[in-house]
Amino acid sequence: MDIITGTTEFNIPEETVVSIGKFDGVHKGHLSILKRMKEYIRRGYKLCILTFDIPPSSLGFGNDKGVLYTNSEKRKAFGELDIDYYVEFPFYEKTASIPARDFIEEFITDRLHAKAVVVGEDCTFGQGAAGNAQMLRDFGPLYDYEVEIIRKIKDGRREISSTYLKELLSEGRVKKIRDISFRPYFISGRFRRDPVGAGSNIWYYVMDIPEEKTMPLGGVYYSKAVYEDESYDAITNVRTDNRTLETYIYGGVRGIQRGEVSIALLDFKREEIKFYKNSDLNRKIKEDIFEGQKWHKENAIAST
Repeated sequence: MDIITGTTEFNIPEETVVSIGKFDGVHKGHLSILKRMKEYIRRGYKLCILTFDIPPSSLGFGNDKGVLYTNSEKRKAFGELDIDYYVEFPFYEKTASIPARDFIEEFITDRLHAKAVVVGEDCTFGQGAAGNAQMLRDFGPLYDYEVEIIRKIKDGRREISSTYLKELLSEGRVKKIRDISFRPYFISGRFRRDPVGAGSNIWYYVMDIPEEKTMPLGGVYYSKAVYEDESYDAITNVRTDNRTLETYIYGGVRGIQRGEVSIALLDFKREEIKFYKNSDLNRKIKEDIFEGQKWHKENAIAST
């Protein structure tokens, strides 16, 4: 996958099928768009995603605060989805003020060479978010591209969206997120250098949660740690007071604190508890580990 970031002076020489959006969380709605895009491969079009380097809400467009995926996490996900070109459009005051029609002409047509555009029905772009799916369709004949507008997918009565996923996350419903997304909710980064002891030879690793990430409900989760393309069963405590993950990996992994790790939250176990005695805390940690090992044996969960 070719990644284009930090510039508006890009040019893709091949004809493309393009989709525009935030693509936060890469959920079933996004996957339905990608599935339709891939049907254009037989025409020789390259698959192109146009997203933004910061959320539009950062400049006051919409109320969608925080992200499910950081930029690097989103790039990795789309690389695994076999996208040819991934354009991370710089989003700041000047680019946010580009009129929607100019955006279509310069970027969708001239720079991306779009011959087809596949978007969700809530797609917006251009100055004041005035550009939308219908505008793309209206200008299609003028700029010689086809347009398909994909309806939202529902989970029961709720439309699947990044906002819905964030609501689920705030309630600790990560199992539901896993069911309706490309992969479980996860956090990537590096553990702090030295693990922390919790008595009786129990050691757990601490990872800071990036400031831009939407916080899950605080508490203990059944999890997986992914390191060097291998996954390891684990149990993770999400601390909301200092935005950290505390992860115990059954059996441990040599050298894991020296590299990039992803922690996937698979299911919620319990909410945060305040302990006043270390003996009570250590007893509860042992209980969580025992129950976590049992849960992983009973649940064959694919890694991220």
